[in-house]
Amino acid sequence: MFSAIQHKQQNVVETVYLALSDHARLFGFTAEDIMDFWQHKAPQKYPAFELAFEFGHRVIAELILNTLNKMAESFGFTDNPRYIAEKNYMEALLKKG
Repeated sequence: MFSAIQHKQQNVVETVYLALSDHARLFGFTAEDIMDFWQHKAPQKYPAFELAFEFGHRVIAELILNTLNKMAESFGFTDNPRYIAEKNYMEALLKKG
């Protein structure tokens, strides 16, 4: 049972990682930037990432939205139509959930 839960958590982590990586590439981040973020910055800046499994997908959705916001804002992409569309989509998911 514990092994199955661990496996499911790993799948969620990988899904979130891949989603954020895809979005990061849209904003011009390299694979090295993404790895650096996940290895050094994400655990420090987003401790909720490790607790996300206890609170369900809402926390994960909020993490994705917040991460996208910070990444886009730091590079001045807040007026980018793709950024706006993704942000609106994630906010709609959060309201729905």
